[in-house]
Amino acid sequence: MTIFVSHIVEALSSLGGQAHLDDIVKKVVQIAPAPLPEDPGASIRARIQERCAEAKSYKGNENLFESVYGIDARKGVWRLRKDTLSPSNHDSIQDGVEAFISAEEGKASLRIHLRRERSKSLIKAFKATLSDPSCEACGMKFSEVYGDLGAGYIEAHHKVPVSSLADGDETKLSDLAALCANCH
Repeated sequence: MTIFVSHIVEALSSLGGQAHLDDIVKKVVQIAPAPLPEDPGASIRARIQERCAEAKSYKGNENLFESVYGIDARKGVWRLRKDTLSPSNHDSIQDGVEAFISAEEGKASLRIHLRRERSKSLIKAFKATLSDPSCEACGMKFSEVYGDLGAGYIEAHHKVPVSSLADGDETKLSDLAALCANCH
């Protein structure tokens, strides 16, 4: 199994943000799922240096780690870089105005989980039965507050939580309630 940068960040965070490589390795071995690489220390050191701008093996990715005593000191003590958005990091603030900061976003990741399905057609049918929808809890009508923009807007709330339903359970229109977004 590969040791991911996220394992190292989690380990360093749990160690107070700074630790010797040996301690980082011990913590990552506890966190990362088996099977681990034959030499987890070498793998962790490589991941850290790939994400440290001062290291020769820096890959140009997010600059997450720094050597506490400097790369050339070879003391093996690493820490997470300061949060670039933190007010305590004076490099991120210029004359009281936050400097322009950018970040990579949109990276695709595969996640596997169960999701309880809701019937869109049942919700649509429920809302169609409401002539002038108002919240059953507080009485709010979106059309009175937002005019034409809010006309017909309401949330359909399941009186029996979908998470407690078993496969094959059916929901009737009477099992739904009309609620505003605040009460829902």
